[in-house]
Amino acid sequence: MRAVVLAGGRGSRMGRPEKCLLPVGAVPLLLRVAAALIWAGFDEVVVATTRGHPGIVWLAKTWGLAVDYTEGLGYGPDLVRLAERHAPALFASCDLANLTPSHVKPLLSRPRMATAVASGQYVGLTWMPSPNMSKWEEVEVPPLMNINTWRDYEEAEADPPPAYPLPMDPHTLRPHEDVFPDVVAGEAPIAVEAWTCTVLDGHHRLNKAKREGRPIFALPVDYRAVEVNMTKMEVLARAAAGLLYPPKTTWHTYRGIHISQIPTAQLPHMPTRLLKCDAI
Repeated sequence: MRAVVLAGGRGSRMGRPEKCLLPVGAVPLLLRVAAALIWAGFDEVVVATTRGHPGIVWLAKTWGLAVDYTEGLGYGPDLVRLAERHAPALFASCDLANLTPSHVKPLLSRPRMATAVASGQYVGLTWMPSPNMSKWEEVEVPPLMNINTWRDYEEAEADPPPAYPLPMDPHTLRPHEDVFPDVVAGEAPIAVEAWTCTVLDGHHRLNKAKREGRPIFALPVDYRAVEVNMTKMEVLARAAAGLLYPPKTTWHTYRGIHISQIPTAQLPHMPTRLLKCDAI
């Protein structure tokens, strides 16, 4: 099962070509969509973008997602070429802020090209069992937040939908704090800085996952969207150098709440795909 995230648009209505990097509820749109697709059962997620979008390429590769370059000719022409290379595949725009597996499932049972319609509007979600685009059908799906304008973005930010965490190899994440040896750790997702793989909250859960040899669920957050009681650059530098703070030194918050309280989606099952974070 392959899914392709379309992230090569010009973002002309927002004046921001790399709008997929914008955080909604602290989580970059690109990683919101990729995580939802992984939880929908896709074991391969490809980010399709142009060479003129280096930030998107960097973020995708940091989180272990494959990248395929398009010519940036526009949604239609790029989709044709991508379908020739990747079908059968699901194609999803990178700006679907509240994408869930329930949006995807109605499309996958269709024997021919099927494109999603929400509230009478095309939303940039298409299933292509083959490159054949001569016959296609519309499939109604639950409402989707499509971030096309700054007003769309403001509405999404005013009430951010829960985000899916990414299933990660815990050994590829960077702690910045030490742990107490006798703390009983829970199972909730941990918070990880999106650009550097630095663990911001959940060190005891991370340590437990390493000991038990199992995956960890990580919510990737943009550090610009959160606050901390220390200097952010020092936190990142210590993580990169392995110079850990004592346990429970830092306190990260998002809009006045602890970062661990950022809403995450309920996880239906263990996905087949396990990612490895690879920050430079």
